[in-house]
Amino acid sequence: MQPFLSVVIPAYNEADRIGSSLTAILDYLQAQSYTFELIVVDDGSRDQTIDVVKATPCAKEKIQIVSYTPNRGKGYAIRQGVLASHGEYVLFMDADLSTPVAEIANAFALSNNYDIVIGSRAISNSQIVVYQPLYRRIGAMIFNLLRDGLVGAGIRQFKDTQCGFKLFRGDIARQIFSQAHVTGFMFDVEILYLALKWHLQIAELPVEWANVPGSKLRLFSDTLRMFKDLALIRWSHRKSGQPAK
Repeated sequence: MQPFLSVVIPAYNEADRIGSSLTAILDYLQAQSYTFELIVVDDGSRDQTIDVVKATPCAKEKIQIVSYTPNRGKGYAIRQGVLASHGEYVLFMDADLSTPVAEIANAFALSNNYDIVIGSRAISNSQIVVYQPLYRRIGAMIFNLLRDGLVGAGIRQFKDTQCGFKLFRGDIARQIFSQAHVTGFMFDVEILYLALKWHLQIAELPVEWANVPGSKLRLFSDTLRMFKDLALIRWSHRKSGQPAK
């Protein structure tokens, strides 16, 4: 039977925190009336992430593990998880629970009228519990300017493309991710760029969010990759049309 919700968690060297996160996610999902599947994608971790996932209570029955080497990037990891999913809806969220799992209910409250619901830290009623360091916030402002210039003005309507909490209709998620190319942190921009080209209905959801230390972002090398990926998005999808029905 098709699960109602597929939850995809990308993980790279998350051994120190993924156990408690998965327990919190499972506790929440098992208290709901709908069916679910939980997919953890190990993105070539070099620590004991896989062992911790397997040691989570009920892991054998409740958690599907997708694992590969070497490390390929967050976008690649989420793509593999989404394409392995079967849910009527698909949600991806970060392993550190920077957005709490209880926000799932708020996302579903909007889902009847939209194809995609994206968490936002930058619109009214969002709540930042712990802010990012100042250099990251300045970097985010610079990123937004580059994103709008390289990808196109249409993406500007979204106040926050990078929040790692997004809910999709399942069929839409699998179609979009099957067309995606970006493997790194810019994958969110590509997904939303495609969604706009396909005239999908997208809602921004104000979420609670807390910065959690331990970011995998490497300032210099990932900034260079950002330029490449933003250009790739515009170039590779310049002739993209509507998805197949």
